[in-house]
Amino acid sequence: MRRAHAIRGRRRVTGREGKAVDPVLTTCPFCPCGCGFYLLAREGRTEGVIPSASDPVSRGRLCARGWASHEAPAWGERLTEPLLRHDGRMRPVSWETALDAAAGSLAAMRRAGRTIGVLGSARATNEENYLAVRMARGALQTPHVGTCLSPAYQPLLDGLHDVTERHAGSGGVADLEGCDVIVLVEGDVAVTHPQVAGAIVRARKAGCRLVTIGAVASQMTRLATLAIAAPPGRERAVTFELAAAALATGRLDTATIVAAGETFDELRRSLAGVEVSKAVARAAGWYAQAQRAGIVVAPLVGDATDLRRLAGDVATLAAATGHLDRDGSPLLMLPARGNLRGACEVGASSAFLPGFAPLSDEKAASRLEGVWGVPPARETGLDATAMLSAARGAVIVAEDPSVVLPAGALAREALGRMECVVLLDAFATGALELATVVLPIASFAENDGTVTGLDGRLRRVRAAVGPPGMARPGWAVLGAMLGRLGPAAEYESAEGVRREIARAVPPDAAPRWRELDQVGVAPKGERNGLRRRSLGPLTPCEPVEPAPFVALWNGVFDWGRDPLVRYSPTLCRESVAQRKLFPGGFVELSKEAMERLGVRQGWPVRLKSAGGEAVAPALMRADLAAGVVVVPFALRDGLAPAMGGRSVASVAVERA
Repeated sequence: MRRAHAIRGRRRVTGREGKAVDPVLTTCPFCPCGCGFYLLAREGRTEGVIPSASDPVSRGRLCARGWASHEAPAWGERLTEPLLRHDGRMRPVSWETALDAAAGSLAAMRRAGRTIGVLGSARATNEENYLAVRMARGALQTPHVGTCLSPAYQPLLDGLHDVTERHAGSGGVADLEGCDVIVLVEGDVAVTHPQVAGAIVRARKAGCRLVTIGAVASQMTRLATLAIAAPPGRERAVTFELAAAALATGRLDTATIVAAGETFDELRRSLAGVEVSKAVARAAGWYAQAQRAGIVVAPLVGDATDLRRLAGDVATLAAATGHLDRDGSPLLMLPARGNLRGACEVGASSAFLPGFAPLSDEKAASRLEGVWGVPPARETGLDATAMLSAARGAVIVAEDPSVVLPAGALAREALGRMECVVLLDAFATGALELATVVLPIASFAENDGTVTGLDGRLRRVRAAVGPPGMARPGWAVLGAMLGRLGPAAEYESAEGVRREIARAVPPDAAPRWRELDQVGVAPKGERNGLRRRSLGPLTPCEPVEPAPFVALWNGVFDWGRDPLVRYSPTLCRESVAQRKLFPGGFVELSKEAMERLGVRQGWPVRLKSAGGEAVAPALMRADLAAGVVVVPFALRDGLAPAMGGRSVASVAVERA
């Protein structure tokens, strides 16, 4: 992570050829850390980035993605004019024609009772995601709304809510640097969330004890004071044990126990007799005794129920030891992509209304009816994968489901069967080939609005240049579609949409959407005074049949095919090279496993499971356990038959 020549206040700087370049303070569009930087533009084109020394997150530091974030908007394959499919071919049309065709097709499907799905995106702003939700639950009266990444993140928020009555953790990235102990439930944060990794490294240098929990070693594992190996895809087996060990220390928070009442006794009984390893007992002791202790849960593969229970485990651990509402003791659930938390918060979810209001909340429904002019659809919707399978039409905002969803090939087939696919995007992606109407929108570099960081802070996105060709801001396009679908909706700016969000969310959340300053607004009350419904009993992990090999994905998101990486010459090189070398994918095995199978580097192996089989080259990875097989998420399609549609699967491996 580099720190160089950060700007402390807005001023003109000199670009190439000695010409003045305008710096515009905005927010990095990649991971959810939400780093602020100055986007440099000259003559209508983005030219570079300078970090902001006064930004509370980046503090003058940027990762490689941040430094290269100007490249895709300037050099990527952009959508610059509305397109309408006619006789199997995409043809340029006017905005009026495209909007009328999109709204007319969707309205006809609504009248015919056909299933329609709406997908927001972690790449879209809060304002764009909110208008997508209003279109779905309001204008189209469909409950099928969400994002492709919600299934990996929403269970973690639900697990927090089970303990705290809030769909959020507490604290922020900067709090990690002051921790005495950090428990990191690993993905690979050095790659996925560089600012989080940087804060942990600085804490470690200051003497913090780092405990990592994961099935696959990472860069953070090598820095750990104590690395606890978890069964593949079953990190929850360790967090359950950790909660039991913490209660056994007796170093508990009296106020929490009194507030929990009888439910604490239920919790204690559910953990009685749990066998705890020495390593877990040691980690629990460190955490319980620390003055400031943090928990970070990275994006994980696994079953939704297990992810929810894992979040409940760590929230219970934090609450029981008094860290849940303590200053300097963060509890962070990391979204996989930039604005995923914001998308969920404004209602891009199959299970909630804006502001995480329950679907059964009469006051929330009445409030939305007053804002939207129509009662919201309040049924529980389908998640993104099931939605695409069931829907006959879809509206997709800044997303390519075939790239982001785990079952990418199935998503592509589902889109190909639909009668109407309305695509709003700034870049040409694989979804373009399947769309019936294409509405070009601005990228982050040309857009105004807000995004929500992993700490809950609202961050401004500001336009540094105008959108190319005929492209328009996403909020304006969605507003125009709402005007045609009815009831009428008119917005003059992204600010107007944000003011409407403040009226649509529950009253206790509204101030965040009204009080937005230059660097954003941190959520009030997320550290102190957290309400606890109960600490309740924790459910033990389900036993699993032992298997010679367990295969798992190495992540939940493919950065290489994200358009901001794909169209960046600086960032795309590793992904392009990997796909050229291994077009059908590869697997990683331990040295011991390769010797046992009698294979060498690059030799093909066959993976078999109940779902099917696949053949791929095997690469050796020295830090893997003998029975673990790592499948790159980015190349998952080639191994899909053997994985059987799951992120973790028991497999047989043999030399092909």
